[in-house]
Amino acid sequence: SPWILMLALACVSIETKKDPMGPWWDGQGAVIPHDTFPADCKMCHLGSKWQEMVPDFAFDHEEETGVALDGSHAEAKCLRCHNDRGPVSDFARQGCVGCHGDIHESRLGPDCTSCHNEETWNPSGGLELHRRTRFPLVGIHAVTSCRRCHIGAEVGRFTPTDTECVTCHQLDLQTAVNPNHINLGLTERCDRCHMPTRWSDAEL
Repeated sequence: SPWILMLALACVSIETKKDPMGPWWDGQGAVIPHDTFPADCKMCHLGSKWQEMVPDFAFDHEEETGVALDGSHAEAKCLRCHNDRGPVSDFARQGCVGCHGDIHESRLGPDCTSCHNEETWNPSGGLELHRRTRFPLVGIHAVTSCRRCHIGAEVGRFTPTDTECVTCHQLDLQTAVNPNHINLGLTERCDRCHMPTRWSDAEL
C-alpha cells in the first residue's frame, strides 16, 4: 500500500542524508553499492541491521594482500576501493588517477608524488621548482598564493607570467605618492629601491 511505501522511504531518509555525490552515512562516509562484494556480510555487519558494524573489525592489509596502506590511505574506508566499480587492480594500474580525479587536466603529468604525498593533498616543493625559472621566489613572493600570479594554478594552468613588477603591482605604482612615482618616471626596475619583503621597505 502507499502508506507502507511512505514509511519505508521515511526510514531510509533517517538512516542516510542526501549528498550531491550520493547517499552519505554519518561516521562511515559515502554509501557505495557493493552487492557483488565477494565476502560474507558478517565480516563487517552485525545482525540484520546494516548500519551496525562489527566494533572490533581489524584487517592487516599489508599482511593479507601484500599492499601496504600508508598515510591517509590507512584511514580510508574499505569500500572506497573495494566496491562494485570493478576490480581494484584495474584502478591500481592507473596510479593515483585511478581513484583520484586529475583536477590538473593532465597538464602536470602522471606523477602526482612530485608534488603530493600520501599524508595530504596539499602540494609541496613549489619553491624548489620555481627556483629553476626566470623568477625565483624570495621574500614575500615565497609565501604568496600561486593563483595570485598564475590564474588557474589550482588546476595546473601555469601560463607564463610577465616578471616585471608593475604587472602585478600596478595599483601600488598608481598610489605611490611619496615620492610620486609616475610624475618622476619611476615606473620600472622597482628592485632598485624596493626589497621583496614589502613595498614600504625602500632604500633611497
